Amino acid sequence: MVANSASIVPPDLESRFSEVKRNLVKDEDRQLVTDSWKRLLRALESETKAMENAGPSRIPTIQWEDIKKNNFQLTEKDSESFKKAGVVLVKGVIDRPQIDTWFEELAQFCKDHPETAGYTFPNPTSWYNLFWTKPQTEARFHENTKKLFQVLSNEFYVEDIENSLIDLDTQVVYGDRIRIRQPGTKASLNLHLDSSSIERWEDATYRDTYKQIFEGHWEDWDPYKLDKRQFAREDLYHHLDTKRPTICSSFRTLQGWLALSDNKTGEGTLRVFPNVKLGIAYILLRPLFWKDPESGNIDDYEIDLETPKFPGAVPSTGQLFIDDEFYPHLRQCEAVVGIPDVQKGDFMFWHADIPHEVDKEHNGDGHSSVFYYGVTPLSVTNIPTLLDTKESFLANISPEDYRSQLGDAKEYQGADIANITCKEGLRSMGLEPFEISGDLSNSQKRVRQLANNAIAEGKFDLHTFLKSI
Repeated sequence: MVANSASIVPPDLESRFSEVKRNLVKDEDRQLVTDSWKRLLRALESETKAMENAGPSRIPTIQWEDIKKNNFQLTEKDSESFKKAGVVLVKGVIDRPQIDTWFEELAQFCKDHPETAGYTFPNPTSWYNLFWTKPQTEARFHENTKKLFQVLSNEFYVEDIENSLIDLDTQVVYGDRIRIRQPGTKASLNLHLDSSSIERWEDATYRDTYKQIFEGHWEDWDPYKLDKRQFAREDLYHHLDTKRPTICSSFRTLQGWLALSDNKTGEGTLRVFPNVKLGIAYILLRPLFWKDPESGNIDDYEIDLETPKFPGAVPSTGQLFIDDEFYPHLRQCEAVVGIPDVQKGDFMFWHADIPHEVDKEHNGDGHSSVFYYGVTPLSVTNIPTLLDTKESFLANISPEDYRSQLGDAKEYQGADIANITCKEGLRSMGLEPFEISGDLSNSQKRVRQLANNAIAEGKFDLHTFLKSI
């Protein structure tokens, strides 16, 4: 499977990115990586045909009741399916009457505060920059939400616990927005990755997360091992005063949302490439093999470690351009599939390395609405998120990642500390210090203490800290 030989030549980034590319692959591994690329394309060809045939059924679907019956754990079979796909739909997490109450309160808030984020109601765009309203806050800290996040956090791990600075038992709130999409509306958000673009190649620790891929052994890479990922700098361009679409300064193991409406496949929801290992290996290696051979023969690909070409990567944004021009192999055989039908109270999650997009058109009869919530563990790289969440909530304004989108808009986010009725919620928003008890591991104690010190001081210099370890 080779892309069209007349494919578009990607633009060059700054010349310094030639050195970045040379740092990706050791000289002695050139042939290994070239051979692995060819294996990858053949695996993609086989897998995408299977995806086309399976469609939405390719997405693992689990009942919340089954998780509860299994002592709040995934079964071995469900865990295996989730880890291969990198996506999961969990059904029936929140009761429908509660969802209806939250949505009614949310809609009323939008009507009462049309000035917030500069939008009017009904909103001509699908995404509202709302973050701290009462229904959003209550949903974040609903008992089932907290338990589900813990269940999925346990699917990740660190091998070197003693040198870790992550606590998978504890969550940090990353303020994310909502979607209310009306029938018939179109969307322009194409297949993309959040959690950075060029940083995956540029930051030494981030690219070390994918070490096996750049050594020619993508089959051995483990998307759920966080030893390196927990220290990766996912936002090297935070200092730029620009609008930064889909960038996320926080480290999320999983991105996700809670369904506020009933929607069938294709009714304004989500489309994904449901194989995390194949998808990210292809995206990471494509800059090294961007030139498709004129012969159309997979065996004629040659590695490029010289040019500053990183297709679709634009510093300071997410990886927004995973499209037919630069990444055509993900599109062949309709490998990007719509998720199964969702009902009110279902949770949808996808790994931070999963290519995803929204349905181009909403072909249903009712609105398609969600609360966005990511699984965001307490880690040293998420301490700035903790501080930003605290400051934004107390000031009743949008989180920093979204402020560049506001223009001259006035804000009132509906933040009220009285809506947070549990200790875990207050701690996850930096409003109370984390408890440090004797039954914690040393790594948990260290990262909690770092977070508590930052909360007390109101600051934390992540980049300086990472250089010191």
